[in-house]
Amino acid sequence: MSKPIYVTKQVLNSPSKFREAIRELLPETQQRLASRCGVIFEEESLSELMLAVLRLRQNRETILKHEKNRRVLQIETFMNAVEKSLCSTVVSVPLSDPDILRLLVFCIEITHQMFEGGIRATTAAKSFREKQRRYEEILLAQFIGKLGEVLLKRYLENLFPNTNIQLDWEISPNRQKYTSDIPNAKHIVSIKSSPSLAGVWAEADIESEYGIMVKCVVPRATLLQFFIEVCGYIRLFNFIEERVPKEDALFQGYIQNIRNRVSQYRCDEVKTNLIGFVCGYFRTSEYEPTEQGQELEYLGAVREKRYLVKLSELHSLKQDWQKFLEENGLYT
Repeated sequence: MSKPIYVTKQVLNSPSKFREAIRELLPETQQRLASRCGVIFEEESLSELMLAVLRLRQNRETILKHEKNRRVLQIETFMNAVEKSLCSTVVSVPLSDPDILRLLVFCIEITHQMFEGGIRATTAAKSFREKQRRYEEILLAQFIGKLGEVLLKRYLENLFPNTNIQLDWEISPNRQKYTSDIPNAKHIVSIKSSPSLAGVWAEADIESEYGIMVKCVVPRATLLQFFIEVCGYIRLFNFIEERVPKEDALFQGYIQNIRNRVSQYRCDEVKTNLIGFVCGYFRTSEYEPTEQGQELEYLGAVREKRYLVKLSELHSLKQDWQKFLEENGLYT
């Protein structure tokens, strides 16, 4: 019998401490979710997603049992809650998906235009530039920021084949200050992507009428992964190898090590999928905006005034999404 897992406030507040506390559960959970959800998770991503499930208050009340002033994890109850939460919201899209490829082109172009001063930068983009972040960091931030829109589209198309969701790919210096993330929706929709898998809050801009939250599991070297899987990486090292003398054993060894790491990939045979979790949506008319500076559990101080809603309050069932599509005229 495995030893009890005690969950303290410190553990709930720290993804690294939580991962250490449940380390023995991770291999079994990986296998279970691969079988039930059809998705394979890395341990770090999985532990953060599991933490988010436990952080929700109504889950803690059923998953944690009080014993002698300590809270003990009810493992099977917890595993069932994790499976229910993740399998019902997961969406997986390959790097070769046309909208993912459009997203890559869009992000490269918009990042170039931002550096050239050809478009109005968002608040986040200005922050990046003020901190003199590297081009690659800004590109990745753009990619993650818009990835949720692509994943939401594919998720709803999987649920309802007659869904008609258009994505906004326009880059223009004359854009309005705020537009809907779904241009053909009847209402203003704000789609937020987050790589913070342990988070428990959904957010939406002040101007929006609907807020949608999507958590994204993104490879650490996303741009590099594209080049690996379309053979750009191999071509680069073929080019280098031709110009580095064979007598240079040190660098020839480095090149061979790199080739070995990517040997599992064949040219134009895409293996990597981008995974997301469509947490649900809310109507902003049902909530009051959260003021800047207000402290929220597991989030800290709010950076700017916007709508913030607990994930547990989102509409996420199939019938909820059907209603969302009907209210926004997104059926063909």
